[in-house]
Amino acid sequence: MYFCTMEAEIITIGDELLIGQTVDTNSAYLGQKLGSIGISISRKTAISDNESAILTAIAESQSRCNLLIITGGLGPTKDDITKKTLCTYFNCGIRRDNSVVEHLEKIFAQRGRQLLDTNLVQADLPQACETLHNEVGTAPGMWFHEKNQIVISLPGVPVEVYHLIEERVIPKLKSTLELPIVEHRTLVTLQKAESLLSRDLEKFEKSLPPALSLAYLPNFNMVKLRLSQKANSKQELIIDSYFDKLLSEIRDDVFCLGDKDPATHLAEFLIRENISFTTAESCTGGFVANRIMQTPGISSVFPGSIVCYANDVKISELGVDPQIIENHGAVSEPCALAMAKGVRAKFNTQLSIATTGVAGPNGGTEEKPVGLVFIAVSTDTQTICKKFRLFGNREQIIQRSSNAAIWMVKQVLSIPV
Repeated sequence: MYFCTMEAEIITIGDELLIGQTVDTNSAYLGQKLGSIGISISRKTAISDNESAILTAIAESQSRCNLLIITGGLGPTKDDITKKTLCTYFNCGIRRDNSVVEHLEKIFAQRGRQLLDTNLVQADLPQACETLHNEVGTAPGMWFHEKNQIVISLPGVPVEVYHLIEERVIPKLKSTLELPIVEHRTLVTLQKAESLLSRDLEKFEKSLPPALSLAYLPNFNMVKLRLSQKANSKQELIIDSYFDKLLSEIRDDVFCLGDKDPATHLAEFLIRENISFTTAESCTGGFVANRIMQTPGISSVFPGSIVCYANDVKISELGVDPQIIENHGAVSEPCALAMAKGVRAKFNTQLSIATTGVAGPNGGTEEKPVGLVFIAVSTDTQTICKKFRLFGNREQIIQRSSNAAIWMVKQVLSIPV
């Protein structure tokens, strides 16, 4: 084993990435997974399917770091030239990997398709590489190890990248490199601005020793706080005691522990406590229900919900009094309260959430501008409503509304972290 500087670079190959036709999600995933084992990404480079560009990018990267991960350009078509270019870079020929051939034969037989010569090209790999077998696709990954430098080439399909990283790359990096122990502790807050959290945690941050760092990860009225530590041994780990201090500083603002969606935390609580719920959504268009129902087992407490954009749907399906809409409008506290009560009675549930507002970009007035949202939560014992002035585009307002609704449910039910 040899010492690693704990830095890596990523090269993404593909014209579709440069023109915006495909969004690069692989790099974010790689940064997260490599970071979890103590390897940080120092640079990411996107280049076209061009031999000269690929050769230059690899050479420049290897002059800066000893670990490079390349994604893309491993398909069977003529425009995918990464393998040939890697042969040029490492000055080697091509070999046919029979284990990859067997894998291809199995896949094509299962799919009822004929295995063509163009498909068999996937089994032709540079002689200088070690094969990283890809059980979920046709293009294997490649591991080059030369003069204490490692180059890893992966296909560009995200599901294949995820598989290869989890099953091949991470285990091999751990067995090859001397890596530090990396520990993270995460908590989630809702409805408190990042700047206010930073103010409240100023003394705590100043007390952190050099081995610990605190990151703020804001997103739509939600802020995740991630405490991290790198250590050479388990005996050096002090992260848990500092995480306890972090919790004590902002306990009232913490929604849940762990790097998880607050909707998942809410859903798990509802399932565990057997609390039935439903939603009546106007401005969020079913988004609140969609987030909560992602959790397996939610069907045991979620009979259904209603998306009620039109006023006549609010009246006919939820029993909202027409006078409420006439006197106060659909975007109002009385309407939200009536929606919450109506949908809970309709589905005979213990809890309901109702949203009504102006998500934009049109429909706002001086009296009721874009971003004005009323959210109501109803139970057997109480029905409450809160008014929110949210900002952003339509998608952002819907996201923020859903987080506000989830936060309100916690206030009503006193859900533990």
